[in-house]
Amino acid sequence: MRWWIMGAAMAVAACSQDPQPAATNTAEEVEQPAPIASPTPEALTAIPTRFVGSWDSDAASCRAVAPGEQRLAIAADTLTIAGTDYPARSITAAEAGAVDVDVVADRSGITAQRRYRLALAEGGALDLTGVDGNARRVRCDAPAGAEAAARNAVALNLAPDGIQTVAGASSRQIGFGTPAEIVLRVAEAAMQALPERSRNADCGEGPLDIASYSRIRLYFQDGRFVGWAARGRGLTTMAGVGIGSKRADVEAVIDAPVEDTSLGREFSSGGLSGLYDAKDSVSELWAGSVCLAR
Repeated sequence: MRWWIMGAAMAVAACSQDPQPAATNTAEEVEQPAPIASPTPEALTAIPTRFVGSWDSDAASCRAVAPGEQRLAIAADTLTIAGTDYPARSITAAEAGAVDVDVVADRSGITAQRRYRLALAEGGALDLTGVDGNARRVRCDAPAGAEAAARNAVALNLAPDGIQTVAGASSRQIGFGTPAEIVLRVAEAAMQALPERSRNADCGEGPLDIASYSRIRLYFQDGRFVGWAARGRGLTTMAGVGIGSKRADVEAVIDAPVEDTSLGREFSSGGLSGLYDAKDSVSELWAGSVCLAR
């Protein structure tokens, strides 16, 4: 009440005096910039395949003939907890590779919406966070999970101008210049893992952001996909060229002249480049901008 009385008194006093010049704003009065709005969570069409399958409290529970109350089965659009199906109403990406799944729960005629967070923990375990707190589950070798993962499997191929994905009978070309978030989402589905992130600020073409998986490094600049480098065996081009390929096999499918450079015996073909080791096997393979020190 005193504040309102003082305010009224000040207003009366102001009316009885000559107009005064406006006071200069102090540091505390300077209008602060509006906070930056948080980005809208990315909506997903399905629960990522790295979570799909059956999970339980421990290995012994996984082997039990009859699933117990701790059993969790995850499909592309449904969580099954202790034998009860909870259809996903929405699926959104969260930080550090986790996903939030909003489900519709119907118990005794009462419908309620719940949110569960799925996150992979150390050793491939699953952290499930929901209305009952946090629970850790281990993966079971349940056929339903293996079959679901196989149906949703995404294969990755290397290309001179980017990467190519193959899922079932369909394929998709992801060229250099594609936004980083799209490339990382595809690589995550194919690798079934999250990358190690780093940055190389000493590249001649400018700083590059790097996402390293077990079999490939992906390079980005200003939020765009600009290059890749194979790591070890496992990924090849559509023609079968990859780490470990013999020179004779490479030259049978592509025209790849060899030149002695500061890197070694280097070959290139239409944007695809690599090195041969002393046994004439491909030891390095890359395309695009990968920050080579020549």
